[in-house]
Amino acid sequence: MPMTQEEVIQNLGDLPPLPQVATRVMRISENLDTSSEELQNLIRTDQALSAPVLRIANSAIFGMRREVTTLTQAILTLGFSTARAVVLASSIKNHFNRGPAGPQTRILWEHALAAAITGSAIGKALRFPAPEEVFLGGLMHDIGKSVMALQFSERYDALLATFCDQETDSLSLELNAFGFDHAMVGEALLRSWKIATGFQAATRWHHDPLQAPPEHRRLVALVALGNKMATDLQADLSASDALAGATWEALDILRLDEGTYQELRTLAMEAFDQDKGLITEF
Repeated sequence: MPMTQEEVIQNLGDLPPLPQVATRVMRISENLDTSSEELQNLIRTDQALSAPVLRIANSAIFGMRREVTTLTQAILTLGFSTARAVVLASSIKNHFNRGPAGPQTRILWEHALAAAITGSAIGKALRFPAPEEVFLGGLMHDIGKSVMALQFSERYDALLATFCDQETDSLSLELNAFGFDHAMVGEALLRSWKIATGFQAATRWHHDPLQAPPEHRRLVALVALGNKMATDLQADLSASDALAGATWEALDILRLDEGTYQELRTLAMEAFDQDKGLITEF
């Protein structure tokens, strides 16, 4: 029987903190009256966060003709929501890189970005009111894998290799080996970071969207579809077929038929081709 939330945390030991600046960005973002100047003042306190904002603002994605050299220009170019997403993405990447760097760490990060890009593209096409939330949900959905890789380095590295060799459902292998899985671990981490409950739900239920709280199911469904497409792009460590159930549940929640889904997949893949520079920019 899977462990409870409290038991998962007890078995994980000390969870890594979210960087202070990222925490403050999350808090001020919840205030609708927050100005871009407040965001700028926060970002400039941490060069590790300000540099990616400038890089993304100058990337080919935004097609700037003149170099963006200040945070003010960068936030105006990106928009508040995108700038916030870039800051949080940088913080999350730093979390992924806390352990020894290696190909598996890079694959996890590339998968997260691919899921974020494709899931948010579908969200935009369906006029989801906050596609940047789908982007952030995609970035965070597998963060539990990085925690397990940090806390149980040798055991989890061996398990990651099994995902590749056997093309087996990662959740089942993790549950058998540890008594909990990366979705449960990710939820525990985001709860400890006091991240919004919608992102907690996306992290916990992206393999089983119908189990998510009703108010978060559309977000979870979009993150699940992004996860499936990222896997199809071979940016993941688990088998694509294992996600078939989650995909059908997501289509049910979003009330999409197969034909519409294939059209949206095409749009999402086009968005990935256009925006995959994000992977190298970070």
